[in-house]
Amino acid sequence: MGAECGIITMQANPDYKGVCHVALAQEGHCRPGEVLLGTDSHTCTAGAFGQFATGIGNTDAGFVLGTGKLLLKVPPTLRFVLEGEMPDYLLAKDLILQIIGEITMAGATYKSMEFVGTTVESLNMEERMTLCNMVVEAGGKNGVVPADSTTYKYLEGKTSVPYEPVYSDQQARFLSEYRFDVSKLEPLVAKPHSPDNRALARECKDVKIDRVYIGSCTGGKTEDFMAAAKVFLASGKKVKVPTFLVPATQKVWMDLYSIPVPGSGGKTCSQIFEEAGCDTPASPSCGACLGGPKDTYARLNEPQASSLLLSEHLVIYKCSSNFRNITFILIKLKKLLISALICLEPKKI
Repeated sequence: MGAECGIITMQANPDYKGVCHVALAQEGHCRPGEVLLGTDSHTCTAGAFGQFATGIGNTDAGFVLGTGKLLLKVPPTLRFVLEGEMPDYLLAKDLILQIIGEITMAGATYKSMEFVGTTVESLNMEERMTLCNMVVEAGGKNGVVPADSTTYKYLEGKTSVPYEPVYSDQQARFLSEYRFDVSKLEPLVAKPHSPDNRALARECKDVKIDRVYIGSCTGGKTEDFMAAAKVFLASGKKVKVPTFLVPATQKVWMDLYSIPVPGSGGKTCSQIFEEAGCDTPASPSCGACLGGPKDTYARLNEPQASSLLLSEHLVIYKCSSNFRNITFILIKLKKLLISALICLEPKKI
């Protein structure tokens, strides 16, 4: 269809930005005091701006688009007070892993997680986004960092929409309050198969890894790649396993090729990654969270069939590398009956 049919031809996503949770902030759509609803659990990232942001389902999204309204139960609040000077070897990811390790994956179920304290005040916006991004891994409804001068400075030139910050008042009541002396924390990791399976990084020094992934909405921001580049620069060594880099947005991708890494003598992240033997930075996307990057079978490699035995069920699936034919068969072993067969054969576009 085209102009001859009286229809305006529009290219899909002519200005693709990248992962929405980072792109929204870069484009000035995350503003203090507002409500942001999105059909992805990590919509809570925007809480870094003092915004109530949470993920919803597609049905709820349709209701919002149709009416401009949504019924939400006001969540009780857990308050996390982070004090002390943050050591150079820590990142915001360490802070949120410490918290999730303390309260468990279910510890904040349908609760708001508020982050305050001198440590939080010292974080830049991207680090605050990391804090709020992972509240959903603790079951949180949303995360929030009170807006301050750092927030306002970040928004300068990004939005002309007026906004009014909202803060906890003197009468605010909290379900629980947790306090952390950040100066005493160490680098952490989340071991398989749960974000709350916390361990000190030094305790895992003998664990062999077979690949490295840096990217997505939690770890694909400019500051995340800068931190990784500094580690590579300091070590001066080549990587020993495949190391994939997936920037969250087009802007982050450009930053990797244009912003010098402090202390590198003018080298950019991309130059440092290349010297270290990392994979070339991929196009912005959700990457591993949606089955990428290019090492994932049935996307760019040869089709492969896999099977997984889970208690009473045998799940067999096969995927073609071009997605023209995807078949899922679910067999209940006890009754030996096929309970589902779905064949999807989308037409070429």
